[in-house]
Amino acid sequence: MKRLYLTFCVAMFTLFAFAGGIKVSQGKTSFMKNDGTISVVFNWNDAQWNNEKPVKEQWNDEYQSYVDGGEACFIEGFNKSSKKVKIVKGDASDYIMTVNFSNFDKFFSAMSIVPGNKHKIWAEIIVTDRKTGEVICKYNVKEFKGGRDFSVFDSFKESMEDLGSELAGTK
Repeated sequence: MKRLYLTFCVAMFTLFAFAGGIKVSQGKTSFMKNDGTISVVFNWNDAQWNNEKPVKEQWNDEYQSYVDGGEACFIEGFNKSSKKVKIVKGDASDYIMTVNFSNFDKFFSAMSIVPGNKHKIWAEIIVTDRKTGEVICKYNVKEFKGGRDFSVFDSFKESMEDLGSELAGTK
């Protein structure tokens, strides 16, 4: 019985440790239940690294690799987890999703089952109806923890995929 209780506690701890900080701050996520398409726009202009310096300065020559890899992984994670609405390329979509990144941070998780680099992400995500321009839903992402890899770049890509996946499942 003690072993069962311990297993349950470890499982609950793991669940909460990986829980993302995505909250709906305005509107409803009911658009996710419709068949439809989303165009996504990523805004990296105000993104900071550890609230200290711009990510462009932190990542230097690898900046474009991080941006391209992160965006592709976000889309992949979202489309993999979303049952109805999908992110598509181009302007022929029902909704527009604007992802405004504000901060990124990296830490090494040694206390977990699989140690490795993890990332935290802060952002605001706004979904608008393409036809009316009305804000359908607004998400606040605060200290979303994702990814896990010994490679910092791979951990970043995994965290972006986790963010897209978690966003698609947010209710």
